[in-house]
Amino acid sequence: MKGKYLAGILLVIVAAAAAFALGLSGMAQSTPPERLVIATTTSTVDTGLLDYLKPHFDNEFHANMTWLYLGTGQALAVASRGDADILLVHDRVREDAFVKASNGTHRVTVMYNDFVLIGPQDDPAGVKGMSNVTEAFKRIAAKGEEGKAVFVSRGDNSGTNALELRIWSSAKITAKGKPWYIEAGQGMGPTVRISNEKQGYTVSDRGTWNKLKSEMGDNLKMQILVEGDKALLNPYGIILLNTEKYPNINSKLAEKFFLFMISDEGQKLIADFKVGEDQLFFPLFGKPDTIGLPSEKSEVQYWAQQLTSNQMKPPSWVQQIIVVAIPSIFTGDKN
Repeated sequence: MKGKYLAGILLVIVAAAAAFALGLSGMAQSTPPERLVIATTTSTVDTGLLDYLKPHFDNEFHANMTWLYLGTGQALAVASRGDADILLVHDRVREDAFVKASNGTHRVTVMYNDFVLIGPQDDPAGVKGMSNVTEAFKRIAAKGEEGKAVFVSRGDNSGTNALELRIWSSAKITAKGKPWYIEAGQGMGPTVRISNEKQGYTVSDRGTWNKLKSEMGDNLKMQILVEGDKALLNPYGIILLNTEKYPNINSKLAEKFFLFMISDEGQKLIADFKVGEDQLFFPLFGKPDTIGLPSEKSEVQYWAQQLTSNQMKPPSWVQQIIVVAIPSIFTGDKN
């Protein structure tokens, strides 16, 4: 009888302990994820890249990754007010100016794709197959003056808009204000759709173009006309904000996102992101010189150390590039 009584007590204790453990587990699981706000260009959203990366980052860091859908100019302005935690944009001149103004502390090139000049299938300006996009712009302007062509600009101070304006400047043409020049004032996806409706020319990042081509099918009556010019390269930079200037941002989670994007895992995810058979972005951390951009060796060395100290693995090509300079980083396998 006494044995049964003791056994009963033990069962109660075990059940109570199990319930307590489950309660603690439930409390841990119910802890709300930390919110990360990324100020980013429209192409990372229009292509679906951030939707694709979100579950990987959220699950790994117990985060709630969100973003502000903006042109690069607007994204930089928002971040300069401290209304975002980190930047992912594509206008190197303004990115460097942002860091130089002490708004950001670190910047590296994380990936790239390219821009393409797209236009109607009948191509009234006759630019299809040209290798020089500046000369193609000159032809479009000439046909525009004849009333036979239309160009649709994003007109939103975005990175794409900035690149387009640089090409007009190279062509020594002032397009703004011309009757054939339409400013959409919208993101990349809507601008391509307007170009399709107007049967005009525009510049699009290749990723957004491929996504829309997949979605719209035969309703997209446009084609790529000019591609491959070095002037059309489209690198993306990630920028960590200055915590002294913006003390209220989620700097710890922002640094985790920075590390995630440049890590071996993040760079592979970027490379694997496709629409159909089309790869939309190409990883570039540690190797910007391969597409003719300036070296970022000191930043790469710093972030390689940060990756390993956070038990994250640098991409294999980064290990090969800087292992001679800082061999201690890669001794032992911490992953």
